[in-house]
Amino acid sequence: MKKVCLIILVTFLGIWLFFPAKADKDTVLMEEPLVYEQKLPQNDTIAEKEIGEEAVVLWKEEKEEEEIKGKTGSLLSEEIKGELLRSQQDNYVFSSLPITKQNLYVEILYALQHRVEEMELSTKDPEEIDFIFQCVLTDHPEIFYVDGYSFVKYTYGEEIRRVTFTGNFLYDEEEIVNRQRKIEESAEIILAKIPKEASDYEKVKKVYEEIINGTQYFSQAEDNQNICSVFLGKKSVCQGYAKAVQYLLNQLNVPTTLVVGRVKNNEGHAWNLVCIDNQYYHVDATWGDASYLVDQEEEAQKEGVGGINYDYLCITTEEIERTHVIDSLVPLPPCTSKEANYYVMEGAYFTAFDEDKLIALIENYQQQGRENITVKCDSLLIYQEMMEKLIEEQRIFSYLNIKENRIIYADSPEQLSITFWLE
Repeated sequence: MKKVCLIILVTFLGIWLFFPAKADKDTVLMEEPLVYEQKLPQNDTIAEKEIGEEAVVLWKEEKEEEEIKGKTGSLLSEEIKGELLRSQQDNYVFSSLPITKQNLYVEILYALQHRVEEMELSTKDPEEIDFIFQCVLTDHPEIFYVDGYSFVKYTYGEEIRRVTFTGNFLYDEEEIVNRQRKIEESAEIILAKIPKEASDYEKVKKVYEEIINGTQYFSQAEDNQNICSVFLGKKSVCQGYAKAVQYLLNQLNVPTTLVVGRVKNNEGHAWNLVCIDNQYYHVDATWGDASYLVDQEEEAQKEGVGGINYDYLCITTEEIERTHVIDSLVPLPPCTSKEANYYVMEGAYFTAFDEDKLIALIENYQQQGRENITVKCDSLLIYQEMMEKLIEEQRIFSYLNIKENRIIYADSPEQLSITFWLE
């Protein structure tokens, strides 16, 4: 995390003094659980749909089987299943599953997309349902209208003859259609800002910026576990940020998936994995919201610290694991490339302390009228040298060539970056 401080330049008897302001926020508040921990509204465990006193239907006579089957959703036809299987090949989680689980995946997907009541599943093992349900929602941020499910076991004696699935839908059909339309309209405003010839990196960067600039982090936001909170309410938590990023990048044909895990204090968190030029990167728009990472009550925040923190735009596994713990449904590829890292692309990545490069970078940013400048270091040693020369020796004042006797800055020992606000 970035620690916000204040450098005050004092000229008294030829002595320069450095006074760090007290401004440090190292925790992330996330009171709402992630969707995958919230399978049914009433509790955190899967509960079978109650029929009478038990969650099963018992056949007393073999001849009743066909009659009862007619009251439940039928298995998907091979034609529909085949079409669905082909359409899901580009989804990361789906493509990571064995074919037997892919069949169950498309059955649950169909039931959710078409709001089927008691869709018959090919599995007779209810324990498989929870995992695949989570897989479907991980791949499909557009399914915003479901927060859980129930299932029914039809048994004959001790034998399970049939299992049916029903999604727990948050809204009625009219409300779902209405929200879908509004989401598409809101998303189109963002998508229209991205040129058709934009590279995949430019698409990811623009989506990152638009979600951060257009969303306020608020732990009590309505619908904060789905994309409605971002596109309709403009307030959300990490799950909403990440699913909105995924939704937009899906529209732009940039491979992406949702990643879940933990951050400091073992708090649940969600972010994204993206693929750019056949290389994978982690992207965390929530932690990219600078106003979320600093204490709202500190003086430094009141004096203008905010905007976008690019420390979490296209970073490696090693970098994300300094602050995040990955707990993904399926194995994730190692992210080792830095080619599409924001600071590398901006020429602000330092493999050594290079005074000429730093001065040129500052001048370029000032000419562009930017509010702040961030430099990222390749190693802890370079970061420490940068802090020593810029902060302790206060060279930053001469580099910025400003008349003010103070500079607000934020540093991140985890991500080896330092940000200076240009007043």
